[in-house]
Amino acid sequence: MTPRAQRDRLFEAMRQRFSALSPRLRQAARHILDHPNQAALATVTELGRAAGVQPSVLVRLAKAFGFPGFSDMQAVLQSALAAAAPTYGERVQHLRAAGGEAGLPRLLQQAVALNQVSLQNLLQTVEAKALERAVALIAAASLVHVLGQRRAHPVAGYLAYGLTRSGKSARLLAGAAGTLRDEVVTMRPGEVLVVVSQHPYSPEAVETAAWAAANGVAVLALTDGTLSPLAAHATVLLDVRDAEVFGFRALVAQICLAQVLVMGVLQAGSGR
Repeated sequence: MTPRAQRDRLFEAMRQRFSALSPRLRQAARHILDHPNQAALATVTELGRAAGVQPSVLVRLAKAFGFPGFSDMQAVLQSALAAAAPTYGERVQHLRAAGGEAGLPRLLQQAVALNQVSLQNLLQTVEAKALERAVALIAAASLVHVLGQRRAHPVAGYLAYGLTRSGKSARLLAGAAGTLRDEVVTMRPGEVLVVVSQHPYSPEAVETAAWAAANGVAVLALTDGTLSPLAAHATVLLDVRDAEVFGFRALVAQICLAQVLVMGVLQAGSGR
């Protein structure tokens, strides 16, 4: 079995047993599923701090899935990351280990390296068939509504802009002056809602996706996997996860995926 297949089997087991885990184990599992690269590279202390749990919780989680200890489970994640992009993984490990150099140059190096990992990981998380379905969904829609709250707003703004510039009817659901609900209820069957949200999820994004699905509007979710509350309402789900630098989540993978969607729609239109 390949390193990636081993990691995927572990993640699938976590998803299937997620609801049966204790609250603390769910918290740890959720963080690992959301941040697979960090889980592969961080020490158990660093990862526990990031996940908001004690290191012993991570050890218990590993044992719950048949590993002797956390390092054994982490080895599966490290092997998958190394197989996907060894130079990037090694670079991130080197930057984490380097304690002598400080200041903005080091921060820039670390941010660039983590974002490279994030982009490389995009190739692993986004399924080709799901991407094809997403492009077909947008291309066939009479109108595309795009929603992204808080840090997802720039991604939504770029996607709405890109689709409009490509000749597709699209609008950004901005909810200015508290009018989001008024904008949402104008959506109609035959149209598509593209919603961008990752953990911790925007309640407005989840509520809008639920309304759309209940009213015959197709939903394309750009989110972080099947544990996302958006998954229950999604016609198509694209799994996209960005790396974090000192708790600040990057947007490069999400923007890259938005670019691909715009280019895919252009390509679909030119082929008609």
